[in-house]
Amino acid sequence: MDISYILNELGEDRAQYFNAVAPPIIQTSNFAFSSFADLRAAFADEMSTYVYTRGINPTVDILRQKLAALDGAEDALVLNSGASAIFCAVLALVKSGDHIVSVQKPYTWAWKMFDNILPRFGVATTYVDGTLLENFENALRPETRIIYLE
Repeated sequence: MDISYILNELGEDRAQYFNAVAPPIIQTSNFAFSSFADLRAAFADEMSTYVYTRGINPTVDILRQKLAALDGAEDALVLNSGASAIFCAVLALVKSGDHIVSVQKPYTWAWKMFDNILPRFGVATTYVDGTLLENFENALRPETRIIYLE
């Protein structure tokens, strides 16, 4: 795909927003339905249509399509904060009994997750001075699943 097409047109259905050149930013949290049956069907699969912005949103859909195309990926995940991105990535990769090696003094919310949340689920973290590669090597254990860098 041509980069100009990706940036300027991909995912944009101008007829749906009054033929504006740039898509509007949809800021609503809720979406209306013609009937209770339609609402019930939407709640059955909240990721199939616009129900509530925490799931999917027209503006975010356009961004996801563009980011995925630019990266040659099938899809992209767009989150509302860096903390959300860190939580999603880490929680997708660890389970009880796993170990993380992290740089000393990581981003505040990463540190809070490593020290306050994950230990409750049996995930341990070792902090190392990230200026020397051997510090990471020495902290590795058989149960290490993540080396966290910033």
